[in-house]
Amino acid sequence: MVPDNPCESYAMLVRESMQFDIPTPSRRIEIIRELPQPAVFNAVHIITGIRRCGKTFYLFQKIHDLLQNGVSRNDIFYFNFADDRLQPMQDTVLNDIVTEYWRQYPDSRDHGCYLFLDEVQECANWQGFCQRIAEHEAVTLVITGSSSKLSSEEIATNFRGRSHPHAMMPLSFREFCDFRGIETPSKGSTLADAVFSPREITRFEAAYNDYLTIGGFPAVQRMVEADRIETLQGYVRDVVARDVAERLGRENITLATQIALFLLRNTACELSTNGLVETLRAVGWKIYWDKANTLLELFKQAFLVYQLEEYSTMLKPGSTAVPKMYAVDQGMVYAVSRSNQQDIGKRLETAIFCELQRRTSGRRTETITSYTMPTSKQEKVDFLIGDALATEPYGLIQVCANMGNEKTRAREIGSLQAVMQRTNVDSGLILTLNEGETIELPDSTGTIHVLPSWKWSLYEA
Repeated sequence: MVPDNPCESYAMLVRESMQFDIPTPSRRIEIIRELPQPAVFNAVHIITGIRRCGKTFYLFQKIHDLLQNGVSRNDIFYFNFADDRLQPMQDTVLNDIVTEYWRQYPDSRDHGCYLFLDEVQECANWQGFCQRIAEHEAVTLVITGSSSKLSSEEIATNFRGRSHPHAMMPLSFREFCDFRGIETPSKGSTLADAVFSPREITRFEAAYNDYLTIGGFPAVQRMVEADRIETLQGYVRDVVARDVAERLGRENITLATQIALFLLRNTACELSTNGLVETLRAVGWKIYWDKANTLLELFKQAFLVYQLEEYSTMLKPGSTAVPKMYAVDQGMVYAVSRSNQQDIGKRLETAIFCELQRRTSGRRTETITSYTMPTSKQEKVDFLIGDALATEPYGLIQVCANMGNEKTRAREIGSLQAVMQRTNVDSGLILTLNEGETIELPDSTGTIHVLPSWKWSLYEA
């Protein structure tokens, strides 16, 4: 359709887009803290994140906010460049579509407008177009796209500091409850003031168990289990095919798929590139360090996994500790793991890590690290929150699904106590599935709070 008469076709698509009834989405946690009014030289806001985590519907949320604040619908342009009617894609399609919008609504170009451009990576030269528009037109430009084309490295290279990336993740537990119509504590309430009835406790415990199995991808929330598992497995294949194989070559798709499954199934486990190479060679794959490292980096760029470093105050880390890998979503882990590999403790730790990622957004790099004692016992705490230059006290968090076993209890408390003393922190936290208590350490050396993970997850701090 487009090649026969592109101008007429673009006019029709722009008109259709402006008449599109913007859906009202379930509200997500804000990742764009402040959306500026249209002006020349506004930074380009770029929403990144794994495929299907809800980036498009977050755009709809921002559009609804603008409309409620009195912005005219004519001054808001949303367009999805994944529309199949644009194929075969013309090199100038991005410029032509936005120019056509301004032709139909010339006043919006004169006094400024909001442009929400979805899946811009489908267009040729999209980086140059976005930068030119931001520097020469009175606009507020928000874009989303494939994580393979919007990695932090490419953003830094192509936008020369004139962009503001915002990472979106699958649903938090609070958002998960909102999707299910479960009333959550009011914004601004604190964990210290939390009081729940027995009925509420039962409801939240059940919801959190579901959260550890279903995960946070919005589209699967109301699916039956078989459909949900198939869909999440499809998401993994999509990441492999579109975010990894497209960049490394489709001849590597089988190997990439095996690595993706290995990473997800071994979430919350220590893993280095050397360890990945040894594991793959042990099962018959011929792979060298460089290729394994490249694949690992591509999966991190695609937001399928995150790497947790060991705490260090040195520019060159002196620790030989192996970093941990965490999946982006515990429900995806459940969907791809074999039945004999299901480990609720690993999925719990993954959910906690992902929540910490949301809470520390906008802080310095490596705000979340692990900590291993430099002793023969090498006591380890799962998460240390803060960095060497932080003004706020460190937070120390241990994750343990069940502390009923005496050996497990002694290990978790002992490790946390040792690191508390080492870092001069007088309070530590152990997050469990359902247990809660307060442990006063000997000689008034500190306090350890044991909390159910569902309760901790309902509060922002």
